[in-house]
This record gives sequence, structure tokens and C-alpha cells, in this order.
Amino acid sequence: MNPAKTCLLLLEAVEPDLIRAGIRNGDLPNLASLCESGVQGNVNLLPGIGANALWPSLYTGLPPQEHGRFYHQQLEGGDYSARDNHQTESLTPAFWAALADQGRKVVILDPPKAPPACGPELCHVSGWRGHIYYQKELTVYPESLLEELTKAGLQPGECPCVTTRFTRSIDRDGTSLAHDLHQAITESRNLILNRMQSHDWDLLVAGLCAGHCAGHQLWHYQDPDCAEHLTANADNPLQAIYRALDQATGDIIAELPSDATLLVFIGPGMGPCHAHPALMGELLDALDPPKSRRTGKLRRHMTQLWRRLPPAWRQRLLGAGHWADQRLQHADFSRRTCFPVRSNDNIGGLRINLKGREENGHVTEEEYPAHLERLASQIAALRNADTGEPLVTCVLKTREHYPGGELGAMPDLLVEWNESAPVRAVTGPGLPKFEVTHTPQWSGAHNQHAMLIMRETVSGRITPGGTLPADTRVFDIAATMNEACGGTAVGHGRSLLS
Repeated sequence: MNPAKTCLLLLEAVEPDLIRAGIRNGDLPNLASLCESGVQGNVNLLPGIGANALWPSLYTGLPPQEHGRFYHQQLEGGDYSARDNHQTESLTPAFWAALADQGRKVVILDPPKAPPACGPELCHVSGWRGHIYYQKELTVYPESLLEELTKAGLQPGECPCVTTRFTRSIDRDGTSLAHDLHQAITESRNLILNRMQSHDWDLLVAGLCAGHCAGHQLWHYQDPDCAEHLTANADNPLQAIYRALDQATGDIIAELPSDATLLVFIGPGMGPCHAHPALMGELLDALDPPKSRRTGKLRRHMTQLWRRLPPAWRQRLLGAGHWADQRLQHADFSRRTCFPVRSNDNIGGLRINLKGREENGHVTEEEYPAHLERLASQIAALRNADTGEPLVTCVLKTREHYPGGELGAMPDLLVEWNESAPVRAVTGPGLPKFEVTHTPQWSGAHNQHAMLIMRETVSGRITPGGTLPADTRVFDIAATMNEACGGTAVGHGRSLLS
């Protein structure tokens, strides 16, 4: 007997705590019904790793040191300038590539940061309504499909985080933004329904991505620490987006065959954003200052000048600004004993300028352990000057948690910022209090929360209303999808159907 149709639906960057609250109060009836008919539970993500590395781990079942992606701009070949290898590159194909090669009829519809088409898929669409995708990055396979979608009245579009990139989220019109995101949900749902009805598919992987922009841009309406926080009686645009996502999910589920296996992944979660990605660089200036005061001075001055430009100018000059910053960054970082590595907004990275690994290394392999330990201890001891709370929730050494990753593009230290309160100034042992100069652009940041809901009716291996094992990992999703589709095991995960 051939396996039943299998669908993986991805509600990108939606906060599981808000989903569960909406299920309890009746706001999200479709997800509530799905939980009752299947199983649900938390998914353990990757400590110290942001969303750009999470998605390839979900698709391949492998940790970042094996699939090779840490961030969409990452170091290469011992250089100090981050190369833009975009959202999709991975050393290992996604789980659906092998299934397509084995003859399964595979449809891929805008899952977040997915790799490009491998060829055997029936259709593959990416960049349709994804977060931080530019219109020029839209890819549709086969090419003739774009004309067919256009004739059906389906239109791609850039997300609000692109179109208003340099405007702070709290300065935006939340009502207008919510309207745009509701439209994006409708367009994503229509794309999925159109392809579901146009193909005889075995495997469908589809993304509803508007929750990502909503979380970044509208979290201040949810955060009681923000002046823009709404009272319980006011209409919350973020929660309205979640209701629209629930309705779109229900519309998609209604089109699935009754015996289809369905997985809905929700995450990585969202919460308040209080630490700017530039914070790690500011900390290193204080904890491990350059030997020369001139090091990085020009880059800092140029950054300050850039931040004074009107948002519309920065939008127009983005390419030139990035080009100049990369060259100034190379000159700055190559003279230091350590330097920051850019990651997602809730994650900080630090890399030692190691001899034999970096182009202009200063720290020897013998000095490396002590240097790394000193910096890890110093960062762990830092405090938010206003609250007295630790500045970070954890500091991880890459060699211990992701062995081999530090030999590639990953930092040597991974830091999860404590986002519980605004960070205006930092103190610590031996560190004079210093004011934080970079304020976050967005009111919402990612966290390490994730949730999975599963419904499988053919073999009866899932007991309705149950709970997933507490040790469920993100790697398990690829393994589960492969078993559901009758394929061979991939990655390091275990099937949740077994």
C-alpha cells in the first residue's frame, strides 16, 4: 500500500505561547481542533543558534556544523568580511530531494529559507511572501508556472520588513501594516490551495510566513513594557494576524484528504526585542579593546553617519553602504584578537582571530582556550545596569556544542541575549559602565520556543489528544516526514511516528 499524502505546514516565527493562549480562549478554533485530533508538544531547537541555521536543520535533520549554514551573511575562507550567501544555501539537500528522486510527487510552496529546486519536484516556489525576500529573489520551478499563477490572479510581494527596512516598528502605522500582512496571508493561502488542487501530489511542504514580519513589527502591542501596549479591551493587531493564520490553516486542512498525515510546525517563537545585533561589537570594544585606538574608528564614524541618514536615503544607498561596511569591517577585524559575528537578533556571536584559521590571526592555538574562557566568563558576568539581571541567558562554546563548526563559518562563542528588559547600559566586573548606543529596529525578536502538532490517521500510531515526547528535537521533523512518505531515514533525528 502506498503511503498516504503527507503535508508539512510551517507557521513561521509564530509564538507558541500565544498560540496556546488563543486555543484556550477560543480564538484559534482550527488549531484547537487539530490538537484534539492529533498530538502536540514543544520542539527543542538549537541552543545559541538563530533562525537562519534552524530552517536548514529542520529540512535536513542535521546540525549547523554539518549543513554549513549559520547565517545568511557568513564568513568564508578565513576572511573577516561576511559574504552574502543568502537564505538558502546548504551543503546537504532537504529531505524532500531524496523523496522526489525516489518518484514521490513533491510540491514545495514558499517554506521559509528553503533551498532551491533540485529538479524532480512537480513545482517549487520560494520568495513568494517570505520574510526579507526581495522581489528579484523570487524563484518558480518550472519557469512556465509563473505565467500560470499570474493568470490565476496570484501575486507575490515583498514583506513589510523589506519595504520599511529603516523605519522603527514602533514608529509605523500598525493598522496599515496589519492590513498588508492580512493580504499576505490571503495570497499565501491562495497559492497553496491553487497548487493543492492542480497537482496529484504525495508530499506538500508549504509556508505561511506573515507571522514572521508580524512578530518583528507588531510585538510592542503585545508587550506590557511598551507604551504602545494595548489594553485587554483594545483590538490587538498581532493577535488578529494569528487569527488570520488560524483561518488560513483551517482552509488548507479542509482541502487535505481525510487520511493525509499532517505536521504543523510553529516557530521559532517571538518575544520582546531589547538587544541590537551590534551589541556584541560594543561589548568587545570594552572587554577586549583593540591595541590601537584608531582601529575601527573610521568604521564607527561611518556607522554613526549612516544612522543619521533619513530612512529613504538608507534604503536607496543600501548596496553601496553594505559594500563600504564590508571593507571597513575587514580592516577593523583583522587587527583585533577577537571580533563579533553577526547572527539573528536574539543571538550574539564572537570569533577569536586565530592563527592558522583567520587570514591575519593573532591568537595561537595554545592561547586559544584561555582566551576563550576569559571572554566567556566576562560575558556571563555582565549585567543590565537598569535591572541588575544577567545580560545573557547562556554562553556556549561552539567546540563543545557544535564541534567542528568553529572551523567553518560559526563563531567560537554563542550568546543568547536576555530580552526580558530594555538594555540601555551594561556593567560587569572590571568593566566601567557604558551606555548602549544601538537601539533595536524592531519591537519583536526571536526566541527558542517552538511547537509541533501532528495528525496521522492511516496506521493509528498517534493517539488523539496526546503529547509529544519532552525530548522532541527539530531534527526529528525530517525523519518523521521521511517515514510518513515511505522514504529512507535522513539526518540525526528519529521518527515521531514510530
